[in-house]
This record gives sequence, structure tokens and C-alpha cells, in this order.
Amino acid sequence: MMQFDFIGLIVYSLGLLLWFLIWHYLVGYSLLRKLKLLYLAFLGAPFVFIVNIILTFFADMPEYNFELQLYPYVEGNAKTVAVLSLAIAVFVVIRIGGKQIDETKPLIKLFLWLIFWSFLISALGTLPLYWVPSDKYWLTSLRHIKSVPLFYSLFILGAAIIIFMYETGYKRKIIQEVEETEIYD
Repeated sequence: MMQFDFIGLIVYSLGLLLWFLIWHYLVGYSLLRKLKLLYLAFLGAPFVFIVNIILTFFADMPEYNFELQLYPYVEGNAKTVAVLSLAIAVFVVIRIGGKQIDETKPLIKLFLWLIFWSFLISALGTLPLYWVPSDKYWLTSLRHIKSVPLFYSLFILGAAIIIFMYETGYKRKIIQEVEETEIYD
């Protein structure tokens, strides 16, 4: 196994293990029993980590210039998650209006909690600048390291959106509207 494969294997394996602690702290496992769609976010992250772990065994070391092109891709996606998280949070806070956040429903508070954590993990975990030696192994390692918080922020954002969907009751409303709709052939 090449050096960067080993580093990728370690980074993604540790990221996978840390995911379960992050989920425990931010969301909690008891909510999975009540909001079944949260399994999409909860199990989505381990799936991505496992796929990346498997791919480290088959990937060849990319050339330095090619790696330089991949590196901004991770940071660009992190910026997108950060902006999206913040935009959603601002919209919800404006929508709450004059109410204090403490006066809102528990799932809305959890939604905002996760949105802000998604933003923080994306911004603080992926966007900082690291000065690494100009060797292809270091740049590849840095891409692996910065991918982990990107994965966390994506799936935490997904969990927040799922919680918001449950709170708003869209599924019940849509099903009821569809059942009441007359369809003409």
C-alpha cells in the first residue's frame, strides 16, 4: 500500500468512528426511533466514509498538478454548505419573527442547532489554510483531512433538513392534498 493510501485509510477510518460521537452529541440516538428518515443522514455518512476507505486501496497517487486541481473542489463544496446553512438559518430566524428562539418548538430549535453546527464544521473544519510541503503526498493527505469535516457538515445539514420536514408536517399535508385531488383521465 502506498503512503497516501495508508493516510487516507487512517483519516477516513478515524472520521467514521468520530461520526458516531458527533451524532451522539449533536442529535442523539433516541431521535432515530422517532424520526425514521433521520437514518438517511445518520447512515449516509458512514456509507461515504466506507466507500472512501475502500477506494484508498485502489487509488493511484495522482500527479501534483492534478491534486492541485482537486483541492479547491473540496473547499468549494465546503463554502457551498456553509453558505447554504447560513442562508437557511437566516430564513428560519426571520420566519420566527418577533418570537424568542426559546419560545419556538423543540424541533425548530434542534433544526437551528444543527444548521449552525453544519456551518461551523464546514467553515472551521474545511476552510482553514494549512501550509504543507509541496510534495504530492502532503497535498493528497490534506485533501483527505479536509474531506472529513465536509462529510460531517453535509450530513448534519441533511439531518437538519429532515427534522425541519418532520416539524412542518409536509408529508401529512401532501398526502392529504393528493388524496383530496380529483384526477381526470
